[in-house]
Amino acid sequence: MLWSRHRPWFRRVLLAANVMLPPIALARLLVPELGGKWDLLVVLFAVHLLLLLAVLHPRCAWLGPLVLRFRTTKKEVWLTLDDGLDGERTLQLSEQLRVRGVCATFFVIGEKVRTQGEVLGALISAGHTLANHTATHPQMFFWRLGPARIAAELDGGAQALSEAGVEWRWFRAPVGHKPPALHPALGKRGWRLIAWTVGGRDGWSNDSGAIVRRVLAKVRPGSIVMLHESRKYSVEAVLAVVDALAAAGYKFVIPDDTTLE
Repeated sequence: MLWSRHRPWFRRVLLAANVMLPPIALARLLVPELGGKWDLLVVLFAVHLLLLLAVLHPRCAWLGPLVLRFRTTKKEVWLTLDDGLDGERTLQLSEQLRVRGVCATFFVIGEKVRTQGEVLGALISAGHTLANHTATHPQMFFWRLGPARIAAELDGGAQALSEAGVEWRWFRAPVGHKPPALHPALGKRGWRLIAWTVGGRDGWSNDSGAIVRRVLAKVRPGSIVMLHESRKYSVEAVLAVVDALAAAGYKFVIPDDTTLE
């Protein structure tokens, strides 16, 4: 898809337009002799909408590179789980995945990691991998954070994992939002931003059947499947998706960095 391709020049043009056009539009509003104010306001509205799309759409790469899938010649998918750790619910889910021979990547929140060492250890022992999902998961306003707060969220999550002795190499943003300051911060740290190919919308839907249908409708070999582990219905929903994918012939893998796209 067009918006999934990263073009550095487009980032520069989009950000420059959003910075330069507002004062020009204001000047034309205040000085009628300049003319053309309404045409410029339409253009300003359009570039603001494009920036908002780039920030809020989880699979839009206009502001920087992100991983949407992995290369494979087999019927394989990568199961990723967001917003943990979640105590007994995480332990129950991990055990049920172990029974099914499934390993996943848990994108965890730093402040939860610090208080749930036993759960963390159980995930590692079960063969799962862990990755950074910020320090506090500010999902309502992550999209508008500036450089200082972005750095604090990234480094806070990283420090919690490092203090727990966890080796990790990936980052996922809350709700998939990408404020303009995010990619420069990730590039400075050498971290890769992991998005997803297909999600079940289980962040707000508790209908396991509907979640399964959404995933099955879009999944392909090499898909990154994103679900959550922190809702009351998460264990049921995740296992329903896992069982449906297995019945459809899919295997679950954690891909190597060299295969990520």
